[in-house]
Amino acid sequence: MIAPVFRHLTSLGTEILVEPLPHVRSCAVGFWVRRGSCHEALHEEGLAHFIEHTVFKGTEAFPDPESMSSATDRLGGNVDAFTGKEVACFYGKVLAEQLPELVTLLGELVTTPIFDGEELARERGVILEEIAQSEDQPDDWVSELFYGKFWEGGPLAHPILGNREQVASYGAKESRAFFSKTYTAPNLLITAAGAIQPESFLELLRPILDKLPKGHKTKGLVPHRVSPFLLNESRKELQQTSLVMGFPAPPHRHPDRMAANLLGHVLGGGMSSRLFMELRERHGLCYSVGSYLTHYADTGALQISAGCAPKHARELVQRTMAECARILDQGVTEDELDRAKLQSRTSLVFSLESSNSRMFNLANQSLQQGAVISTDQQLAEINAVTCDQVKRVAKAWLDPSVLGLVALGTKRGSDIRAKDLVA
Repeated sequence: MIAPVFRHLTSLGTEILVEPLPHVRSCAVGFWVRRGSCHEALHEEGLAHFIEHTVFKGTEAFPDPESMSSATDRLGGNVDAFTGKEVACFYGKVLAEQLPELVTLLGELVTTPIFDGEELARERGVILEEIAQSEDQPDDWVSELFYGKFWEGGPLAHPILGNREQVASYGAKESRAFFSKTYTAPNLLITAAGAIQPESFLELLRPILDKLPKGHKTKGLVPHRVSPFLLNESRKELQQTSLVMGFPAPPHRHPDRMAANLLGHVLGGGMSSRLFMELRERHGLCYSVGSYLTHYADTGALQISAGCAPKHARELVQRTMAECARILDQGVTEDELDRAKLQSRTSLVFSLESSNSRMFNLANQSLQQGAVISTDQQLAEINAVTCDQVKRVAKAWLDPSVLGLVALGTKRGSDIRAKDLVA
C-alpha cells in the first residue's frame, strides 16, 4: 500500500512534497524552480536555459566540470535537467543508499554555482550549437515559429534556447544577476518519491534550505493574448512541408481542461483518431499526424502537427479544418469519447509506475493544479466528462477566427492560403 503524500512548507515559502513507496528500492528527487523562459525580460531571453547548463560547470563543493562529472558518476544513477516555458528542473534517480549524495549534488546546483568565466565561454559555444541544431530540425523549428507568432508580444513567445546574438553576449555578470533574483526560497519546489522517509529527507534538505535567499514576491505575468496568423516559411532544401496548426486552449486550472484533453484525443490522439483516419488512412496525405494540448498558467494551445509532401499541404489543411468543423457541428460520439477516456486513464496509470514518474507527477500537480490530487480523483475526473461537455468545449475553443498556422518548407505552388482555413 502506498503511503500518503507528505507536504511541508518552510517559513520562507519553499514547498516540499514526498511520496514514500515502500515497494521500491530507488529514490527520485527533483528541484523545481518556478521560473522559465516566460519569466525573462526581453534582454534576458535564453538566460533561464543558459543557467540550467552552466550551473553544472562548477559549484562550491564541485568547483569544475571534472569534479562535477565524477560526483555524478559516483551516484550510479542518473542526473539531468531541463528548462521549460514556466519552470527549470534539476532531478535525479538513484538507489536508496545514494539519496544523501544525490540531495547534496542537486542542492549545490541551485544554491552555490560558481559561474567561472572560462567555463561559461565553453558552455556558451555548446548552447549556440544546440540552437543551430534546433533550427536544422523542421519539427523543432516549426513549433518555435508557432509559439513566436501565436503569443506574439507575450512572454510565452520567448524561445527557451534564446537567440544567437543574446546568448553569445551572456557571461558571469548576467548569469549571477538572473540567478540571484530567480533561485530563491519562494520559487523552489522540491519533490521526491521512492524509498524515502519524509522526516529524514527534511534533515538532508536542511543545509540546502538554509542557503536559499528569502527572495521577494515577483510581479505576475502580463496576460497572454492569442494572435491569429498564417505563416508560410520557405526552406528550399526540405523535401516535406512541416505544419503546426493551433487553437487556444484552457489554462492549467480551467474547469474545461479535462474535456479539452479528451477532445484532443478524439481529434488526433491515436491511430483511430479522426485526423489519423481521415488524412492518412483514407487519403494518404501524410505519414504521421497528431494533436496535443499544452496548458500554461493563463492560457493554452491545442496544436495539430503533421508533415507531408508540398503538393498535399493545402488538401491536408482543408481536410483538417473540415474535421474541426464537423466536431463543432456534431460533437463526438459516445464510442469516440469512451476510447479517449481509456487512452487517458491508461496513460495516467502507466505514468505512475516508477519512482521517477511519481516524483514528476507530484511536481506537475503542485505547479499546475496547486494541490496533490489522488489517482482515484484524477480517474474520476476523466470518467465524468460527457459528450455534451466536449461539444460545448469544442464550440468555445475550436474557433477558426483565432487559428494560428505555420507551414515550414513549402515550395512554390503549395503555400497555404487564407481560404484553405475556411471549412
